[in-house]
Amino acid sequence: MAEKKEAQVRVEDQVRALIAQIESIRAEIAALDAAINALRQTVATLRTLKRLGQGKNVLIPVGSIAQVEMKIENLDRVVVSVGQNISAELSYDEAVKYIEDEIERLLALRLVLEQTIADLYTQIDQLVRGTTQEEEKKEEGK
Repeated sequence: MAEKKEAQVRVEDQVRALIAQIESIRAEIAALDAAINALRQTVATLRTLKRLGQGKNVLIPVGSIAQVEMKIENLDRVVVSVGQNISAELSYDEAVKYIEDEIERLLALRLVLEQTIADLYTQIDQLVRGTTQEEEKKEEGK
């Protein structure tokens, strides 16, 4: 009886550990989703600015409480962050492609994380089923 109890406690501990991993991965996915949405907004903003064209006035945020009016002069070149505190000046088309490629890379990573969650749920299911099947066999043996 004590052996059965120990096995059940061990399985419960394993399930809790797997659930903790799932929650951690879900947090990573949420962070990826936020980054993907920010990048999509960036592409949409660049396209809108390009469509507005040269000479149009726009309001640019300066901090969280102020905006300044500026005129669109030239959107042929865009400065894009390409790494830790490193930026590169790219053509408009190169910048949009770079950002879209980054979105695709993050979506691929998101897919890997989703598959990892599915695999962890499979492990949980196998642990629970294994415990249930062992209990059924012991009941049949009585």
